[in-house]
Amino acid sequence: MANLTRYNPFNEVVSLREAMDRLFEDSFISPRQFGWNGRAVNANLYETSEGFILQMPMPGVKPEDVDITTQQDTITLKWEVKMPVPENATALWQSFPSGQFQQTFTLPAPINPDRAEATTTNGVLYLNLPKAEHVKARTLKVSAGK
Repeated sequence: MANLTRYNPFNEVVSLREAMDRLFEDSFISPRQFGWNGRAVNANLYETSEGFILQMPMPGVKPEDVDITTQQDTITLKWEVKMPVPENATALWQSFPSGQFQQTFTLPAPINPDRAEATTTNGVLYLNLPKAEHVKARTLKVSAGK
């Protein structure tokens, strides 16, 4: 014999606790990686005694299509990807991103934008970001008192 259950629309409403649990899990426990189509771009950031090195994959992006802005400890990258569509072709699927993108990175310390350098090699953008002079570690010599 089949059981009949009356439809109750409130059974499908997500409780605030369930929504917060899902948000916490998605954000901290198992965050998803997103490509250019999503929220963030994969990048590597390394710190040396002199500064920071930021590596970011940018396949198919021309250097003239990248705009880099620095301000103290923040660096903003804006770029455009142009994927040409072959003439008289019909797209069956498109997974290459196309359009304008922006990503902002906050560094652990201020940088000296006057000495920053950007290069691209094999589809990877390399940013050499020297630390500001006032945040570099200094070695002090101790002298004996008389």
